[in-house]
Formats: sequence, C-alpha cells, structure tokens
Amino acid sequence: MSETRIRIISALIIAPFVVACFVSYKSLVGLVSSIVLLASAELFFSTLMRYKRIGIVILYTSLVSIFPILYGLWFINRPVELLSSIFIIAMTLTLFTIKDKNKVMEFYGIFLIALVYISMNLSFFIPLYMKHGAAVALLTLTLSWAYDSFAYFFGISFGKHKLPSIYSPNKSYEGLIGGILGTIIYTIIYFMIINRFFDYNLPYWYSLVFGIITGIFDTFGDLFESSIKRAYDLKHMGNFMPGHGGMFDRIDGLLFVAPVIYIFLEFMSK
Repeated sequence: MSETRIRIISALIIAPFVVACFVSYKSLVGLVSSIVLLASAELFFSTLMRYKRIGIVILYTSLVSIFPILYGLWFINRPVELLSSIFIIAMTLTLFTIKDKNKVMEFYGIFLIALVYISMNLSFFIPLYMKHGAAVALLTLTLSWAYDSFAYFFGISFGKHKLPSIYSPNKSYEGLIGGILGTIIYTIIYFMIINRFFDYNLPYWYSLVFGIITGIFDTFGDLFESSIKRAYDLKHMGNFMPGHGGMFDRIDGLLFVAPVIYIFLEFMSK
C-alpha cells in the first residue's frame, strides 16, 4: 500500500474522534492533555531514554501533561504562575536526579521544549475555545490539516524549487504557495458555513490572514521539530499514526499556528 493511501486511511480513522472532542469544553481539555501526553512522551523517549533514566522521563511526561488539565479546569486565569511552578518543580527534581554535569543541560533543555513548545502552545486551544467558540478552535486545528494536505499534494505534484532548509530539504516553494492558497479557499468555505448556520460573523478577509499565518508558522513549526530529529538522527518521533509518524510529528506545525491565531484574534477583538 502506498504511503499516501496509508496517510489518508490513518487520518480518516483518527480525525472523527478528535473533532468529536470539540463538542464540550471538558472533552477539549481532555483531548489537549492526551495529545500533550503522547507527544511529550515521544520526545522524551526519543531523546533522553538513551541515558536509561525511565524515572525522570515518566516524571517529566506527567508534569508536562498535567499543565493543560490544571490550566483548563482550575488555573485559567493563572497560566504563568502555573507554568513557572511546574518548571521549578521539574528543575529541582532534576538537580537531585541527574548528577552528570555533561548531561544535565540536555535534560533542562528537552523538558523546557516539551513544557513550552508542546504543552503551553497546544494549550492555546483552551482560551481559543472559551473566548472565540468551538467553531473557531476547530478551525484552528483544521487549518493545519488543510495546509499540510494541500502543501503535500502541491509539493509532490509540482515541487521543483526547494526551500533553503538543511532540516527539511524536501519542502518546496510550490508546496508552500499551494498550501497557503488551498488553506485560504478552505477557510472561506468554513466561514460561509459557520456564518450562515451558527452564531458567527467572521470577516472573510480573515481567511487571507489565516492562510498566510498557517503557511508560514506551520512550516516553521515543522522545521523546528525537524531540527530536533536531525540532531538525534531520527526520521520520526514515533509511530502512533501510520504514514504520519508519531503524534509529535503530526502536530509540530500546529504548535506554532495555534498561539499566533489566538494572538491575532485577541488583537482584532480589542
């Protein structure tokens, strides 16, 4: 079976479950925490487990995964204090656990990447849902899906001019432009549906901004994760989704897109 077919089948199996979690706020919080759990575990096991420190890896995964739950259910107005507290706890325990001065900075760095890049950035779906509604939160998720799909298709079909990146050399300008254009069209259609059938009144020019934001920041997010994989000589962080790699591989671009979409919407709402 071709890789493209495997990617499609895998996405069709998992996507409906993910979309269903946007039905209620608590299920969304559970979804975010579950994805953080899987993605951070993949990162920790792919990088730090070479030192055979299973205890600290499990501890790190637990601390990173609990952030969306605590933030979404009890500390919605105190995210900075919560983030700082988790960081201090993790670093204090690391000091007592990792005695090798040549390794300790790697543990610090990988945990910080998981806490900020994965857990905090994905948790932007929580205020997106609360302040801008389920439809906008779901749109933010599917923007990344749409861009990845269009960019993959245009890159495979027409990609001749490669983006200047040593971390992901197969990306092309054709894929980038095609992905942005496809995402803009997708967003216009999405706006037409929610503006007509639901209580939304989103300006159609947002579709242009959303498409550009997604194209640029999804690409940067993917390149950031690719740089980590290249540093550790990895093709994928995991195998959770056949044809896509691990959960971390699937959400890498989204982790840059979600915060920027939220910041844009907050700026426009003032």
